[in-house]
Amino acid sequence: MKIVIVSILALGFAAGGAVAAPAGGDPVRGKQLYYDHGCYGCHGYGGQTGAWNLVGTSSPIVNNAQAFLFFLRQRGGFSPMIPSLAMPRFSEAALPDAQALDIQAYIKTFKLDAPDVDSIPLMGQIEASAAKSYDPGK
Repeated sequence: MKIVIVSILALGFAAGGAVAAPAGGDPVRGKQLYYDHGCYGCHGYGGQTGAWNLVGTSSPIVNNAQAFLFFLRQRGGFSPMIPSLAMPRFSEAALPDAQALDIQAYIKTFKLDAPDVDSIPLMGQIEASAAKSYDPGK
């Protein structure tokens, strides 16, 4: 799915769909806008849930202002393979470029704080128990 979205971005830029992005955003304003526009509903309060993990990614959608704006504007025309992963399209009237870049600046402040699965003893016990009870011959 990531390849599809990157391809769509590339086609949009090639077709002249790229927008001139204003200078960087303000993460303080972006935090409030992230909540106001319901981004947390799918991406979580720290960007670590939902269809796209926004933390620790090298995605051009998160890291490039033009790609971020293009994605927000064109998202409505893209039908994902799994409808539950659909993200709404944000027109400039609904979310002006400056505000969108504020949200992007806030997203860039997210830090990965989830522990490594191997560092959770209970997870190891659950995996070991599941491995014992799993019998592929049944």
